[in-house]
This record gives sequence, C-alpha cells and structure tokens, in this order.
Amino acid sequence: MPEQRTRILALVVTFLAVMAFLTIRGIHLEYRLHSPWLTDPRIAETTHLLPNEAMRVVALGFEPFVSDMVFMEANNYFTTHLTLDRTYAWLDRYLAVIVGYCRGPDGDQVFLPPSQCLAAEEHHWVEGLFPFNPRVYLWASQAMKYEKRITNAAIDKAVYYGRTGIHFCPDSWELYSDVGFNLFFEYRDLDRDTSENMKREALSYFSKASTLPNSKESTFFALTILWNREDHAAALKQFYLSYYHSKPEDRENVRKRLRTQGFSELYEVLEAEEKELQEQFPYYPPELLNFLGSRRQLLTKSPFEVHR
Repeated sequence: MPEQRTRILALVVTFLAVMAFLTIRGIHLEYRLHSPWLTDPRIAETTHLLPNEAMRVVALGFEPFVSDMVFMEANNYFTTHLTLDRTYAWLDRYLAVIVGYCRGPDGDQVFLPPSQCLAAEEHHWVEGLFPFNPRVYLWASQAMKYEKRITNAAIDKAVYYGRTGIHFCPDSWELYSDVGFNLFFEYRDLDRDTSENMKREALSYFSKASTLPNSKESTFFALTILWNREDHAAALKQFYLSYYHSKPEDRENVRKRLRTQGFSELYEVLEAEEKELQEQFPYYPPELLNFLGSRRQLLTKSPFEVHR
C-alpha cells in the first residue's frame, strides 16, 4: 500500500509540475504577443482627424489635395500595422474622411454604399473630401483582406468599398471586376443558395466590367460560366453586350463556344463578319463596326438579328 500511494503521489506531483510549466509558458507567450502594445511607440495613434464636415471647411477649397494627404497617412498607418500586428482599428476612419460614410440613427458609421444609405430614411450620407479616385477604393478593398484571418466580415467590407467606388466612379472597370471577384471567390462557409446567389450577382459585375472602356476583363470568363450553368439566355445577353469590345482571341473563343453549343448560324455570321472586317477594314475598331453604314458590305443579316 505505501508503494502504491508513493506512485500515485509521484504521478500527481508530475502532473502538477507539467501543468505549471505549460501555464507559465502560455503566460510568457501571451506577454510576448502583447508586449509590442506596451513597448513599441508605433502603436500610439497620434493622428487626429476632425469630423468630415470640419475637414471640408479647413481644406479651404483644396479638398483633392487634402484627400491625397489623408490617403498617404492611411497608407502609412496600414503599412505600420501590417508589419506589426495586422490590426487596423482606425483604417475605416481614414477612408471615411476621403470617401464619406453612411451615418446611422445613433451617429455611428454604417457600412452601406450611398445608394442603400440614401434609401433608408433614418440614415444619412456624410460627404467625404474627394470620393472620385478609384484607386482609393481598390486599395481599401485589398487592405481589408490583410487582417490576421480573412473572414466573411472582412469580405463584406471589401465589397462595401467596391460598391461605394462604383457609385462615385461608375466607369472604372476595375471596381466592377474587384466586386465580382470578391462575391465569386472569397466568401466561405455559406449555404448553397446564398453562395449561388452571390455567384450569379458576381457574373453581372464581371459582365459589366468587360464592357467598360479600356477594360482588361475577359469576356470569355463570364460567358463560359454561364454556358456551363446552362443559362443560355444570360449567356447570349452577355455575348451581345461585350462581344465587339473584346480582344480578338476572346472573340475567337466565343465563336467556337457558340458553335459547340449548337448556335451554328450565329457562328457562321460572326465568322464571315470577322473575315470581312480583317480584309476590308483592318484599321477599324470592332466596337465601331455598326457605324460603317452604307460602306458596310459585310453581311446581309446582322448577328443581332439571328437570335433576337
């Protein structure tokens, strides 16, 4: 019996020693993780930003210049915390000064783009200094995804900044592409219906991006997904909106897709049109093809009449 008690006592002492070691080790690691907050002077937030209404007054008519200065400070703030703790408590405040924000009934910022904010009677859109720089929104959307963990809440903010940018810069194809990318690829752990609805909405953003001036968004991407989902009506709509604004290789891919999907007549019309365009009007941009008027001897039937 004494030997058994000795063994039990030794096990208990060993267990307590191990637990004490792990506890002390955990406290030490916790201190190391949080010690920068106590010792690093970069953590101290020294920039004071006045309310938006006051910022617009003290800008003295130089709102774009002051906006750029605030944006530079926002970049500095983001870079500091990116290399330190990847926590950006005040980043939204910097951006709110530049682009404006939706003020809720309690006076706090609500992350709703202007169109949704103005639709709610109890909300009010507070104007920013200069909300017409699309680079600010693209930067903000990417910055939201540099937290410690990419959560759906972070993606919600990225989409918010993209949609807000579209409101103020509706001709920026990059903003449409960015919102579409976030909706289609970034969300996790959603139910099937919600995920499908988001992807369907994302395709509309990709479609719009591919039709805007100077767009580098591939027409073939959205079109292929629509074909694969057997949504032929939406696919043809996407085709009509973006075909003549696409790159030559994308137009060729689209024509091949039409032929393999059984739209042979439309394929033949487009193929003949492409050949005639290259032979007789190689200097003419395809997106201006319909303006050739009486000089256009390409076809007897427009491709838009084939499946109208």
